[in-house]
Amino acid sequence: MTSSLPLKHLANAIDTLSDPVISAMTQRFSPPSAASNAQQPSPSPDPAAPAASPLEPPPDESSQRVALQAQVEALQAEVAELRQTLCDRTQTLEQLTRDKAALEKKYQEQTAHLKVSNDTLVAEVVKQTQAENALRDAKDQLQAILDAVPGIVSWISSDLRYLGVNRHLAQTFKMPAEAFTNQDIGFLHTSTEFNQFVADFFQSDQQDAFKEVSAYVGGNRRQFLIVAQKYNEGKAAFTVGIDISERKQAEEALREAEAKYRNIFENTVEGIFQTTSDGHYVSANPALARIYGYDSPADMMANITSIQQQLYVNPKRREEFTRTLQQHGSVKNFESQVYQRDGNIIWISENARSVHTDDGTLLYYEGTVEDISDRKEVEAALQRANEELEQRVTARTEALSAANERLMTEIRERQRAEEELQASTAELKALFAAMTDVITVFDAEGQYLNIVATNSALVYNPETEREGKNIYDVLPPYQAQLFMRHIQQALNTRQPVRLDYSLPIGEWRDDTHPDGIAAPEDFETTAWYTAIVSPMPNNRVIWVARDITERRRADLALQRAEEKYRSIFENVAEGIFQVDDQGRCLSANPALARMLGYLSPAELIGQVSDIRRLYVDAEHRHALEHQLHARGSVAKFESQIYRADGTIIWVSENVRTVKNSSGQILYYEGTVADITQRKQAEEALRASQRDLATLMGNLAGMAYRRMCDHERQVAFVSEGCYELTGYQPDELMQVNGAFGRLVHPEDHAYVGEKLQRAIQERQPFETIYRMITAAGEQKWVLEKGVCTYAADGTPEFIEGFVTDITERKQIEEALQIEREKSERLLLNILPESIAEELKQQHQSVAYRFDEATILFADIVDFTGLSVAIAPTDLVNLLNQIFSIFDQLAETHGLEKIKTIGDAYMVVGGVPNPMANHTEAIADMALDMQQAITQFKRQDGASFGLRIGIATGPVVAGVIGKRKFSYDLWGDAVNVASRMESQGQANHIQVTKQVYRRLNDQYHFQKRGTVTIKGRGEMTTYWLLHRRHR
Repeated sequence: MTSSLPLKHLANAIDTLSDPVISAMTQRFSPPSAASNAQQPSPSPDPAAPAASPLEPPPDESSQRVALQAQVEALQAEVAELRQTLCDRTQTLEQLTRDKAALEKKYQEQTAHLKVSNDTLVAEVVKQTQAENALRDAKDQLQAILDAVPGIVSWISSDLRYLGVNRHLAQTFKMPAEAFTNQDIGFLHTSTEFNQFVADFFQSDQQDAFKEVSAYVGGNRRQFLIVAQKYNEGKAAFTVGIDISERKQAEEALREAEAKYRNIFENTVEGIFQTTSDGHYVSANPALARIYGYDSPADMMANITSIQQQLYVNPKRREEFTRTLQQHGSVKNFESQVYQRDGNIIWISENARSVHTDDGTLLYYEGTVEDISDRKEVEAALQRANEELEQRVTARTEALSAANERLMTEIRERQRAEEELQASTAELKALFAAMTDVITVFDAEGQYLNIVATNSALVYNPETEREGKNIYDVLPPYQAQLFMRHIQQALNTRQPVRLDYSLPIGEWRDDTHPDGIAAPEDFETTAWYTAIVSPMPNNRVIWVARDITERRRADLALQRAEEKYRSIFENVAEGIFQVDDQGRCLSANPALARMLGYLSPAELIGQVSDIRRLYVDAEHRHALEHQLHARGSVAKFESQIYRADGTIIWVSENVRTVKNSSGQILYYEGTVADITQRKQAEEALRASQRDLATLMGNLAGMAYRRMCDHERQVAFVSEGCYELTGYQPDELMQVNGAFGRLVHPEDHAYVGEKLQRAIQERQPFETIYRMITAAGEQKWVLEKGVCTYAADGTPEFIEGFVTDITERKQIEEALQIEREKSERLLLNILPESIAEELKQQHQSVAYRFDEATILFADIVDFTGLSVAIAPTDLVNLLNQIFSIFDQLAETHGLEKIKTIGDAYMVVGGVPNPMANHTEAIADMALDMQQAITQFKRQDGASFGLRIGIATGPVVAGVIGKRKFSYDLWGDAVNVASRMESQGQANHIQVTKQVYRRLNDQYHFQKRGTVTIKGRGEMTTYWLLHRRHR
């Protein structure tokens, strides 16, 4: 209603103002009256006065009044219209006033309803506040639990933004927890691995997942195990991260320690062993297996069940070895001969010690074995070389060839041994399982208030319900007391308490461990945990436990490994060291200290401030460091170094660079072997080789080494090749197949076949062939050589010596011609077998033959014939006759003994026994009678032939030293001579023994009884002819 007042005032104001204005305007412009004009005199005109105002009526006032009157009327019409408008608005205002009253009434009614609703809302707010307080208490309790967890916890939305984090996560990055809310998970730029893991997790269908990631905290790289689980239908997830950096470092330390000692154990050139007192292997490294010819330590230990009987060539050496250990506790440089797997015998040197328990009980023997066969062979080679150099010059060629072969073999064996020392080092890998925690809330009395176990397998007796129970109702007595003691300590000190403890796996039984205490090494029935007990409000504690069974197992294994490898480190014969990049010695074993002449490693480390000063030649150390920087490791680096007393020794080093994860050098570590004796042996060997080279340079011929391949490429040839072949050494070595082209084309097949057979049979070869020189000259050469083989049996090289024997060959050919002539002459005098025997024995030869048949033949009246013709004609005639007889003897397989004048003697069964010797003599006698008929005397008469045959034992041989003659002795010889001399012309007289042997094959005629000189009366027979078959 108050709002309508201004409108009424406005209408009244318009009415009040409109009438006076209109009246004034009317009066002003109306015509003046007469009275007024008379009362006011007209002023005189003033030229200077201004012009009349426009408001003043113009001279034509009538027209102006008409116009003004029209304006007044128009103004009055507008006023009337304005009044009507005001009237309309007044009515509208009154309607609004009525509406306002209705609204005020309605407002009062609704205010009453709102009061009721407000009271209801206040009650609901009270309830909500109570719920929020309860929720806040639950959240506080949850936050206390999360803050007590020794890890980082966060809530993340599916759009990869933080919903919240726990206090440990905020403190880790030195930020308030509120600063993380609604931030992208990568806003700190600490771990791209974590960001990718969470993104992949939301994109996958998995409800939970875990992964190890790395993150930078305070500038340091740390390792975390992240466990994630989705909630709110996959729209959010919480993650729990456990810092496993220390565990990783411990594992890395374990790996490095194991790798360090295993690298020494696996790759040292010396064999390392542990054996029982009765001769069984407990452990061995690969080097020992290789020394004894086995593929692996396991293979060796499985096959060798008695070291004394199977290894030692002389088993008493093992007895002496163990006796020395029992008496002195250790043995050094104990040299023996042992068998390898293939039966080969080698020399070894052993260093060992006895290992006992605290009470003195012998556990085992442990030590090292070095193959010293090379050294022994070098010593033997030197001795042989010295002896051979003192031999006659005429025998030096063959001796040097053998020496060269042995030296080449020794060099190859040493090279092969050095190559085997560079063995690819092996690394050990460990498997690590994700670690999860068990979280429990206890009150001061030990009651289980709450338990969160992400892995029920880690909970002792998981089937037992815990909430509401006391720890004495759930745990074994010892563990229950342990838990209560640490719960009270956390509550009393209001500080977190750490502890390690064990629990039985599964259900505890009184008959196994009555008090619940587990053995330290019992991992089969016991699980080990580490826990943090943190105080909470309301006299409660939170117990966060992590399974460390595997870590305990690893620690125990590490402890045992360290004890084992520490024993090796302390007792191995090789020096072991660690030095920094400034040359300071960080660690050393006793062997290195002894090698350098110090009493102990501590004395060595204390007195040697820079190990580089030990090197006789500083450039050697610089070269070693340069190679380490370039390659990371160096093997068999040989140098001379000073000992503590100033003496100089030779050493061989195997060194590698150890770096951290950032690539920075931590230190150098490696092994050192004293090779002074080897160097001395090598120097002696080189001196021997120089002597050999000097001697070879003065020999006519060339030494060579060829590849054992199709081309036979020349790898080495001595300077003597030019004098022999006309080619320089480089010409033969640079051209494939050059050596083969030296061989005469006609000798290629023969030389190749002999060489191939020698390679297949693994035998030395010796061959003589023709060589074509660079000038086209043909030479005869003698080649002696041998093929060498790789470890797998593959032929590698052919090594040998070629000598020019052209002059010798010419002499031999001349001698052969003369020898053949002599042979022919000798065979004309003696039987072949007798001649060969005389050539071998150079003494008288005589043999008894139990059965032989002798024939004597004589030309009748030869004396008269010799008077009638000239001597030369007589000799020619006899030659013709006896040549036919010689042919007959050869045809029948008989041996001509001799001719005496016109007499001819032949024997059967001598010197080569024959079954039908009597029959063969009979046939020859008949043939001789037939053959003699070819010849006639001067008077035309036929020659007469008198033949005698006897059989029996004889002695045949050659006696005397000059003018050898093969002859027969014995009664049968005399009888045969008498059969001929007392026979008749053109008759064959034989003894009764001959008759009996041949009666069934030949016709005989009995002559009768004849008196034989020196024998008396004998019955004899005439041999007539062979019976018809």
